[in-house]
Amino acid sequence: MKKTNLIIVLIIIIIVAGTYVLFFNKQLPQTDNLQTIQPETLQITEEKIVNNTAPFKIDIAYPKIAGIDYFNRKVKTAIDKEINDFKTNSLANDQAVKEVDPESYAKYPREYSLNIGYDKGQTDNKILSAMLNVYTFEGGAHGASYFIPINYNLETKKDIVLSDVFAGQTDYLKKISDFCIKDLTKQMIASGAIEMSDTSWIERGAGPTEENFQFFLINQDNTITFYFPQYQVAAGAAGDFKVTMPR
Repeated sequence: MKKTNLIIVLIIIIIVAGTYVLFFNKQLPQTDNLQTIQPETLQITEEKIVNNTAPFKIDIAYPKIAGIDYFNRKVKTAIDKEINDFKTNSLANDQAVKEVDPESYAKYPREYSLNIGYDKGQTDNKILSAMLNVYTFEGGAHGASYFIPINYNLETKKDIVLSDVFAGQTDYLKKISDFCIKDLTKQMIASGAIEMSDTSWIERGAGPTEENFQFFLINQDNTITFYFPQYQVAAGAAGDFKVTMPR
């Protein structure tokens, strides 16, 4: 009788335990069905501004993202400022030439150029990154080229600074500097631009300071590109340089 009772108790325990396991499993999410949520890539459209009204020659292309007002406003504000500064400076120089040498001015009318393009970086529902590439000729011996970075965090609603990209790394400037100095030296040797620079110039222009790396583009493939404008690491005739490194 005792043996029979023991068997009955064991059967009851097995039934209860099985029922509990079935019920508990239904409450848990099935890991096979879980999906990693990837950042959604946003659609970029290209806006154009063209103005060939003498003495200007303006050709501008810039990015616009539907629904992202802050980004669009920041880009357009930068573009408008460049156009305004360009026209103001060009007309002042044009007037000066006209007054100093009217005969030459009459024979050879001046033309002033503003060209702006852009590089697209990471553009999703977390980070928006773009680099405006500016070339302007406002008179004089030659033109000038420089960069305007646009880096914005959609989650924090703040502009991204370099320390945000390398958060938690106390020696990130040293790592960036070492990488860029090595890469820039290699680029210049390969192109022959090293003749328009030297070791101290490169080390000064790519030394471990925030200012040296203020022009950066955050890329979709987990890399970051640093832009070095004319004169920062070499003579102006050598042009500008870019270095891409992992982040």
